[in-house]
Amino acid sequence: MKVIRGDLKGKKGIPKNGLCIGVHRAGTMHRRYAQKLNRPLKIWSLRPDNDLLAYDKADFEGKGLSTTDNLDDIDDSLIFGVRGAPPQVREEAAKRGLEVIADATCPYVVEQEEAAVEFLEKGLNLVMLSDPNHHGIPRIRGIAEKLGRPFFIVPTVADIDSINLTRKEPIGVIVQTTFWIETYKEIIAVLLDRFADVHIRNTACIDSLQRLPVVADLARDTDAIVIIGWTEGMTNRMVETARSFTDKVFEIKHPDDLDPAWFEGAGAVGVIGANETPEWMIEAAASRLEAMG
Repeated sequence: MKVIRGDLKGKKGIPKNGLCIGVHRAGTMHRRYAQKLNRPLKIWSLRPDNDLLAYDKADFEGKGLSTTDNLDDIDDSLIFGVRGAPPQVREEAAKRGLEVIADATCPYVVEQEEAAVEFLEKGLNLVMLSDPNHHGIPRIRGIAEKLGRPFFIVPTVADIDSINLTRKEPIGVIVQTTFWIETYKEIIAVLLDRFADVHIRNTACIDSLQRLPVVADLARDTDAIVIIGWTEGMTNRMVETARSFTDKVFEIKHPDDLDPAWFEGAGAVGVIGANETPEWMIEAAASRLEAMG
């Protein structure tokens, strides 16, 4: 059995370690403050269980850095994690007098929020192309609620029917940062047919624009594909993309999850990690697959 690793080297916007820009940047910030402060420090996160998984544990263990999604757990200072925070959380932190040591919010998440605010302040009805369970939903919903405007979530073309607006009511469309561009195009085409006044901001991050085509090529060129990841954003989009080309798509969270029975009769198997998957996991999975062959 031949094992083919998804080749992300040289792809614009993807660092050498294979992580996305936002996760790579956040990890650099976390390490810096863990080494500098030498005291307990909390990362406030929309997904606290995931925030440190992509990094070397040696950078954080015993250095007082931990994660939470509850401001009650924070005594005096915090870092906002890579996924950002709803405006209500930021306001409450300020009200409590908590010091924001750093804001590690992904730059693409910030751009998405700015686009949402711009559309809402113009009086547009906000539509977000997104998985309804994506971690970004609480942030954008919080912004819409703060500005007193409606907010519609559209994961598929079929969900456009749930937008209870007339044809002439203006809409502003933003996109989940990890959305697949092909699905985006399909939904936009129908929205343009349904509504007369459509404003669009493509807020998909550069990582999704670069990583998902590699997934598609890998799925086309192999008999089965293994995707290593644990987030409801990029991991789900990678699985969705791969399933457009093959039925044999296996999503795992750790190399130990691999089952030899999955690959019986397979001549070639692809393996690739999501945007928060460390390189050692990809190599470990590839090695296990090669041993199975």
